[in-house]
Amino acid sequence: MAQFRHFSIEIEKGVTVVRLQDPRLADTLLVSELEDELLRLIDTESPEKLLVDFEAVDHCSTAVINGLLRAKKRLVRTHGQIGLCSMHSAIREAYRVLNLDGTVFKIYDNTTRGITALNL
Repeated sequence: MAQFRHFSIEIEKGVTVVRLQDPRLADTLLVSELEDELLRLIDTESPEKLLVDFEAVDHCSTAVINGLLRAKKRLVRTHGQIGLCSMHSAIREAYRVLNLDGTVFKIYDNTTRGITALNL
């Protein structure tokens, strides 16, 4: 499996868990690199179930949403699924305000719940 700068990867119960590592996802270049890496992971590994873990992220610009939308679009083409988890309350609230929580993305409280839901 390839190495990435902005996240680590673990396979747990058939789910590819992407653990974001940068606490501040606000810099345009960083967000662009993260998106490129995420799309490269999808293109090279073709995960059926992907869970993006935001636990280490304290601040997240809305530009991250574009990358996640592109990732979801690629996964859906191959019948894959994506979930998000472990968001700090302010980040999750932004997804709620934008009407993305529960509609565009399934967001889970933690990785355990996300893995369980993606395996149903």
